[in-house]
Amino acid sequence: MREMKNLKQLGEFGLIEHLSSKFNTYSKRVKKGIGDDCAVFSTLSNTSQLISTDALIESIHFDLKTISPKQLGFKAMSVNISDIAAMGGTPYLAVISLGLPKTTSIKFIDKLYSGLKKSCDLYNIQLVGGDTIASPKHLFINICILGEAVKNRVFYRKGARPGDQIFVTGNLGDSAMGLKLLRSKNKSFASKNHSDTLVKKHLEPTPRIKEARLLAKSNVKVTSMIDISDGLEQDLAHLCTTEKIGATLYEKNLPFSEALRNACLEKEYNPTDWILQGGEDYELLFTITPRDVKKLNRLFTKTDIPISHIGEITNIPKKIQLKKKTGKTIFLKMTKGFDHFKPNKRS
Repeated sequence: MREMKNLKQLGEFGLIEHLSSKFNTYSKRVKKGIGDDCAVFSTLSNTSQLISTDALIESIHFDLKTISPKQLGFKAMSVNISDIAAMGGTPYLAVISLGLPKTTSIKFIDKLYSGLKKSCDLYNIQLVGGDTIASPKHLFINICILGEAVKNRVFYRKGARPGDQIFVTGNLGDSAMGLKLLRSKNKSFASKNHSDTLVKKHLEPTPRIKEARLLAKSNVKVTSMIDISDGLEQDLAHLCTTEKIGATLYEKNLPFSEALRNACLEKEYNPTDWILQGGEDYELLFTITPRDVKKLNRLFTKTDIPISHIGEITNIPKKIQLKKKTGKTIFLKMTKGFDHFKPNKRS
């Protein structure tokens, strides 16, 4: 039989059969996976069900000149997983819809799905169905992910109070610098090791499922939480949307990697700008009650991911201030985040 090279030759139903063979084993919770009008699965008692979806469009969210199909598949699934982590949950099921140009090669699709499968296998997620359609020009990916959390341990964006302490996992700014390196004609402004670290952080993000689960299982009182997709400045603003609270950040406590420091030194950038405004770090940003700070620090000694105590919630309504290393205090802009329907300067 002649090998099918693209969608025109394989057709929609041939593609579904081709992809189904890659995801044909399921957990006992899945009663019916790919191949019917709906997937069928069972839920666990005493849990709240979580659901999230993200759409990615070529030329808007990704450029195939700077990301491989396997990396794209991995990242598309991982950023959805991060949304579940932000609620303190554990993902377990996903469906995917693809809009594919008719000239898309089967080799490309196979590599895309190998990235999806890599992420699914890493976080024990079952891909149980979806939809495929023809797209006139650009690749379109939409993933819907399901997760679950213990009923009384779901973490929301709203809930912080004045005096609550602000923490973040990992380092910030690496992903944005990695994107700049990918887009730059001069890729030598960071050493190869540092450049590889920054680019990998952008192309292959790590959702903080393990850390979210650790928080959910603990008795630390988490008052609000979000994952950092738009940058620290914007995502902290999402935690301060009530009329009664704002926040103070301490520049000296903001976490950044040696790789980011190296790149910023070469280009004479200020690392703080990349930390505040970078985006796509997918670290957890959360607040806790003051009495639980020591308890939290003890809890995270069990992990290989550092946490940083970067500030506190204030009673200055809707204002975020940064206490700089010099002692000066400045106010940051409280923006709502990236808006697809308005002009944006993000790059």
